Amino acid sequence: MLRFLTVIAFFAVFFQISVASEKIVYLDIQKVVTTSKAGISAQAELESYAKQLKEEIEKKQQSGESPSQVQAFAEEKQKELVKKRQEIAEKFMKTLQKAITEFAKEKGYKLVLDKNSLLYGKPELDVTQEFLKYFDEKYSIIK
Repeated sequence: MLRFLTVIAFFAVFFQISVASEKIVYLDIQKVVTTSKAGISAQAELESYAKQLKEEIEKKQQSGESPSQVQAFAEEKQKELVKKRQEIAEKFMKTLQKAITEFAKEKGYKLVLDKNSLLYGKPELDVTQEFLKYFDEKYSIIK
């Protein structure tokens, strides 16, 4: 019986050591998107584009064109805005993925998870602030 407990204790310690050496961390992607310099810049670019389109629609309304022409123009501009939003989001997420990969390799992390996909994670495994600093230094604007 003592031998059995010794073997069990050995495997428990070995398992904990091997899991700890795997370097698994998580970060809050949503927080990175909303608070990083690049995320704020991307949002500002989108808002500026939306404002520009709104002004174009207002000019069209004031030009005396028929409501149906203005409506068709507004729908076209709405599609342009959706397309622009997708382009910006895609560019941002591609850059974010690249930055996460670089960050993980630099830090020696084997697995980086999104906080919003976790059921539970120890707070000391949250590297969001550290990654935000890294991301802001390397990618203040998405090009």
